[in-house]
Amino acid sequence: MGWLGVLGVMVLKYGWLAVKSLKTSLSMLVMIWVYSWLFGWKFAAGFVFLIFVHEMGHFIAAKRLGMPITAPIFIPFIGASITMKQHPRDAWTEALMAYGGPLAGGIGSWICWGMALELQLPWLLAVASVSFLMNLFNMIPVPPLDGGRICAAVSPWFWFVGLLLLGASVFYFHAWNSIWIILIVLFIAIPRFKKTFFQPSSSEMERYYATHISKRIAMALLYVGLIAVLFLGYWDSHQRLQQAGYSGRPNPASSYPTGRESLNPGTASTAPSASGD
Repeated sequence: MGWLGVLGVMVLKYGWLAVKSLKTSLSMLVMIWVYSWLFGWKFAAGFVFLIFVHEMGHFIAAKRLGMPITAPIFIPFIGASITMKQHPRDAWTEALMAYGGPLAGGIGSWICWGMALELQLPWLLAVASVSFLMNLFNMIPVPPLDGGRICAAVSPWFWFVGLLLLGASVFYFHAWNSIWIILIVLFIAIPRFKKTFFQPSSSEMERYYATHISKRIAMALLYVGLIAVLFLGYWDSHQRLQQAGYSGRPNPASSYPTGRESLNPGTASTAPSASGD
């Protein structure tokens, strides 16, 4: 019966992993299906895949830090969520785990950017552009956004700057239809603001935020550097799409350039149109 016992353990172990993977896969497919109705299946699949890359950045960072976490679950119009099964031991650990997401997301976005220019695929450049923007939004220094968790290792006082940036982002991008996302962020952020700034400090909290000055400086430089790289990607891809005749929104599919305009400034595309002109 020994081999049956080993087989049973393997079924329980890997069967549970399969179930968790199935939950992630199914939620991804649902998200792609929903976004396909609004943005077309190519854009939807590419964008959801880059969200997956972002979440895998968190997942890999957490595993390397020895932190148990759940598999990502995708939620249309929200993004994706990975739940920590235990609280990070300090702000530095929290920052490293948070940094993994936008770092991986930025790398994935730049790869899409390069592929879009090489293959002259405007829809793929639109995917990269929106992904750059999504990761930039995540870098706003307000918990539970990645930027808020990263800045916890620098100074939680940056969270107040993040509140201003949240409001400014709505005005700058005219994102009034996404104001509910801001409200969700604020709703989740309030308890941590209250605990950190408006309740008596405890020795446990002081130890949590007691990051060495060298690590604070290092994380601040990494934070600013990643923001600069993400902003450069967003600015460049947005400019190229506008010059190619893109309407500025990933919807509908007919708003993408026809292929007559090159994604490289100063060059003309020789691709024939569908009508054979």
